[in-house]
Amino acid sequence: MREAYPDIAAADADVLAVGTGAAYQAEHLMDNGMPFVCVVDPDANFYRAVGIGRVGPAEWLRPSVISRYVAAWKRGGRQGRVTGDWRRLSGVAIVDPDRTIRYLHRATNVGDYPAVAEIVGALQPPGASY
Repeated sequence: MREAYPDIAAADADVLAVGTGAAYQAEHLMDNGMPFVCVVDPDANFYRAVGIGRVGPAEWLRPSVISRYVAAWKRGGRQGRVTGDWRRLSGVAIVDPDRTIRYLHRATNVGDYPAVAEIVGALQPPGASY
């Protein structure tokens, strides 16, 4: 989302990253160049409100999950200290000012993220293209 932020801002939208981790992690992201606000929802209230679920321990042993972690490791990605609900799946929600959910992607497994172009496209007026 960091790289797409100029396109998001051009669509007169903004990003709010919500995690279940620790406040120092959100602060670290913002202090190190994240162009949008990062907050912590330790009780997962937002996640529950939009129906984002959790994974079972066996999910982490799936070959597709392991291969994504190996690929990330090769690119230099490293897992930091795990805080919050490590079993919480991810999701993306676009919420209009009137609190209408315009777009919602609920992950069905670890690493299930929509394409950034899909998210930015959902910000566009009907009929426009990204």
